[in-house]
Amino acid sequence: MFNITQQIFKKAIAYYRHSAEDKQENSVAIQRSHVERFAFENDIAIIHEEVDEGVSGLLANRPGFERLFDNWIKNFNAPHFEYVLVYDVSRWGRFQDQDQAGHYVYLCKKHGKEVVYVSRGFVDVNNQLFSSLEISIQRYMAAEYSRQLSEKVFYGCIKVSEQGYSAGGMAVYGMARQLLDVNKKPIRILSAGEHKQIANERVSFTPKNDETTETVREIFDLFVTERLAISEIASHLNQRKIFSTNKKQWDKSKIIKILTDETYIGTRIYNKTWGRLKQKSYRNPRSEWVVVADAFEATINKDIFKKAQEKIYWTFPSNWRKGINAVKKARKNINNDIRKWLLNKGATEFEADELVSELPILFSVKLENKINSYWCFLISEKMRNCDNVLGISVLMESKKRTNEFFMFSTKDFTSTNFLILSENSQLYHETKIETQNLEKVLGNLVQQLRNFKPWYKFKYIFIDGFGF
Repeated sequence: MFNITQQIFKKAIAYYRHSAEDKQENSVAIQRSHVERFAFENDIAIIHEEVDEGVSGLLANRPGFERLFDNWIKNFNAPHFEYVLVYDVSRWGRFQDQDQAGHYVYLCKKHGKEVVYVSRGFVDVNNQLFSSLEISIQRYMAAEYSRQLSEKVFYGCIKVSEQGYSAGGMAVYGMARQLLDVNKKPIRILSAGEHKQIANERVSFTPKNDETTETVREIFDLFVTERLAISEIASHLNQRKIFSTNKKQWDKSKIIKILTDETYIGTRIYNKTWGRLKQKSYRNPRSEWVVVADAFEATINKDIFKKAQEKIYWTFPSNWRKGINAVKKARKNINNDIRKWLLNKGATEFEADELVSELPILFSVKLENKINSYWCFLISEKMRNCDNVLGISVLMESKKRTNEFFMFSTKDFTSTNFLILSENSQLYHETKIETQNLEKVLGNLVQQLRNFKPWYKFKYIFIDGFGF
């Protein structure tokens, strides 16, 4: 009988990963070929495989990677094995924190398993310091590959967005994604989850012009024209069984989201948030947004949208409380200045107080963003009897409470008694008053008051001496 010593193989679990951004040479089939050749050459038997196909290596929450640890490395009832075979460091993961990659290798070592990257072979026990340094460099290179790829994709999206086109993402409620050909002509509406097939095609947005689009228009109408509260709008739609996205009921947050989304006035906005490389996302300041006005057909008129923004701003108690206090302080300061001015012109204290209380002066808090500033001036029915009113801009967060002055015609106001003034509008430039002309404007208001109330001519003879 022949005495042949039976060859004893060591055992291993193989792990393969391939993601969408990886090149073909990193496919699972090619990885398996390299790993099996290495195992054969080193008398290692592969007893099981775990695979993550089409999964990013930026995080550890990959199905195959989690099964590798839960079912085999940490499981004391699993069949015995010595190695975890991986094609190279990048297949283990492209962790942005290199300590995270080392952490999972340490967990394997803690449970008596050695991670072997077959592209570089076993660690040289006689030169472990060099081997550790080499692996650290490879981990950095794996992470850097993802960072560079992310940057390239990001700047590509920026360029597309600057042209007013979609760089990805879903359409908002009431809107659809519109596929455009190479000449930027509409082809068709893309269905949910559908993507363009040709690289030089583009995707834009367009109103669906269905019941969802009509619901958006109704929300703005109820809020701006009918002056319903946000909670009342939500209840109104729910009672009529008009649903929001995914057939869910409306609530205050969903209504606010509709009312504040600039997509509905045809504005393309990109880079509102940073959320690349599977890291924790955060909101970018508006100065970093890509904002393209009139990029596609609007659902809501811009004037209606501006009125909604003004009204919704004051919906929040923290804003209107600060605004009311700022206006109170500004009105007190202005009234004191006008009163002193009248006294210097020869008016009695009683006469000065009467005039200050009657002068048609409006106050509005200045609202600002990175692109524009605007005000909402409210006029009383009493002031409508005047030809002109003085509008004063109030700064909410400043020691200097007032900064700009405007002379409005009462005809500038709508039938609902308010005027939205935008800094980039023609009306802003037509009505703005320079500070050095303010005394003359006040004199004209006093004269207007005399015309409006003739009895002032007899009660306040001193006005003639003012030189107005």
